[in-house]
Amino acid sequence: LNRIIFDGHGGAKSAKRWDVGHRIRDIEEAPDGSLWMLGDANPEDLKSWDLLLTEAERATAERYAAERAAAERFAAERAAAERAAAERAAAERAAADQAAAERAQAERAMAEQAAAERVAAELQAERERRAAAARAAADQQAFAEAQPAPPPLRALQGTPRPSPEGGAVGREIAPGRVESSGPTTDLQLVLSPVRSFARLVEVERRIQGLPTVRSLYVRDFRGGIATLTVALRSPMTTEEFASALRVIDEPQLRLVSGSRNVLEFRIEGEASIA
Repeated sequence: LNRIIFDGHGGAKSAKRWDVGHRIRDIEEAPDGSLWMLGDANPEDLKSWDLLLTEAERATAERYAAERAAAERFAAERAAAERAAAERAAAERAAADQAAAERAQAERAMAEQAAAERVAAELQAERERRAAAARAAADQQAFAEAQPAPPPLRALQGTPRPSPEGGAVGREIAPGRVESSGPTTDLQLVLSPVRSFARLVEVERRIQGLPTVRSLYVRDFRGGIATLTVALRSPMTTEEFASALRVIDEPQLRLVSGSRNVLEFRIEGEASIA
């Protein structure tokens, strides 16, 4: 029976040797450190051999056993700590992923809500714009229908105007007469002759440029006669507005007549339209 000591670093050496006198079939160590051997001579003969280990050898063996147990316990604790850390990291990652998913979902919901609100606001603004345009058109139509029809133009007779060389070269037309009326902010102008629509636009732009005019639009244009509806910034009489039109040097507008809120003007230098 040989006793071998391992140094813990891969080395081993024989410490003791005993001659038991027969072949040994099996050896077991008892809790008290004694060895029990089973030999060939009598299978039923179990013998206990106390190897009489020295106190130093026993202490060394116990120290090695304690160190192995401590190393195994430390390895088990470290493995448990690593497993706990891995589980904690996995739980933190799962929580972070869930929080990120919830945040992304909330941001998508907010973006969709903002887009829906923006579309609704645009639709509401478009409806309000159309309603305002419809109301303005209805008011304009009602105002146009409430205005009296402009009186027809009539030829004016004048007195012969002598030329410097003598003889009559033409007729001097007397200034138009304007019937007295109260101040108003809505007037109609009847202009003639207007040779083209482009010319009408030019005249309209000149009148629109007056500081007293708030808005102006063409109500009718046919046969060289244009009827304009004028909205003033402040109430004026027809005489006052006729005087205000005299500041326009081109085209030259000559007052023909006026009644209530209608003024007729002739554009000087324009050819008559048949």
